[in-house]
Amino acid sequence: MKPCIVFCLLILSLFGQDTWPRFRGENGTGVSSAKIPIKLGENTLLWSAKLSGPGSSSPVIWKDKLFVTSESRNTETVALLCLDAKSGKTLWSKPLAVGAYHLHRFNNTAAASPAVNDNTVVISWFNGTDNKAMLTAFDHSGTKLWDYGIGKVKTQHGFNLQPIIHQEQVVLAHVHMDDGFIATISAKSGKVTWKKRLQGNGEKTSYITPLVYKTSTGFEVVFASQAHGVVALDFTSGKEKWSLPGTMKQRTIVSPINVLAGSNSKEPLIAVGCKNGVYFAVRPPSKKGKAAEIAWHMKGKTPYVPTPVSNGKTVFALSDGGVLTALEARSGGVVWTQKLQANFYASPIIADGKFIALSREGQLITANVSDGYDELSRCSLSPGPESEWSDATPAIANGKIYLRLGSRIDCHGEK
Repeated sequence: MKPCIVFCLLILSLFGQDTWPRFRGENGTGVSSAKIPIKLGENTLLWSAKLSGPGSSSPVIWKDKLFVTSESRNTETVALLCLDAKSGKTLWSKPLAVGAYHLHRFNNTAAASPAVNDNTVVISWFNGTDNKAMLTAFDHSGTKLWDYGIGKVKTQHGFNLQPIIHQEQVVLAHVHMDDGFIATISAKSGKVTWKKRLQGNGEKTSYITPLVYKTSTGFEVVFASQAHGVVALDFTSGKEKWSLPGTMKQRTIVSPINVLAGSNSKEPLIAVGCKNGVYFAVRPPSKKGKAAEIAWHMKGKTPYVPTPVSNGKTVFALSDGGVLTALEARSGGVVWTQKLQANFYASPIIADGKFIALSREGQLITANVSDGYDELSRCSLSPGPESEWSDATPAIANGKIYLRLGSRIDCHGEK
């Protein structure tokens, strides 16, 4: 192998990808090849940036730009901020008037993570004055491109809709207690490509982030809700491809993931779940005319808020109360369990094969999970006086880890 090729491979292995374009990164896997320092402290802190306010949205990154939202209850605004990912300097901030509206005490007006591609960043937010949800797009320099009126929302805990961008299409899963819809919207124009309307039937709001996965004929969009169970739609047309109704008995927050992503499997296995002990994997139909089926059900402490992470072989499911369960990805069999003695709303991620989780109390836990659970470090990171909890999922790009802690973002890496 030529020396230049070896050097390039070494650089890639050290720094991994230079984007983290949505909640839980590329394709929502939550997995990065980057080598992150095991113990975080002053010697690994590259920069710390003060935000205009707190929030629980996760940062997203496109090369040298980081995007995140923050709220101001005093001015009743939510702002989209763009930071220099190398220095933490604020490049621009765009406030949006949200007004006042009902929220759960653990929810906030800056809860929804942005989504970004090479030229557009989109955020969802709720206009309490007009009583409607909105989707707004900006270019990377901060120029507003378009607004899209998502419409009315009926919830118990307030608004939180996480968009994603796939092939220049913004994918929305707006499933609440009244009527809702799944849609794709052009990231360039803000025009609807297709929209599938849904009936909420008064059942609990879905807070999942949709999954787009590849099939033998194209791509499908998967969402889950109490009212509809698990549903897959054709990414191009919005036509229903398969569904498993009646499988969700409560509110859905954990997002669908392909637990075999990262393996050599050409067939997906989609894991989904809801409140009150429900977490299972769905095997999509392999041929036209066949039905989707449940491959396995998880036993033990299932996740409610944190979305599990998989390396393609093992699924690591973290309960809100801190019970970490390793499951065999294909069978769902329990490999081992570990009590982490902390609480979690942020979703765990994997970097360089290591398990990383940020607790609500502000502890970043790093563990080797290749053969059982071997905790390598537990670093206390204060979220600050403006926010009681740390609920934002970490982001990894450019060989660095970006941690949203209340009203600040810390960037750690090798100096």
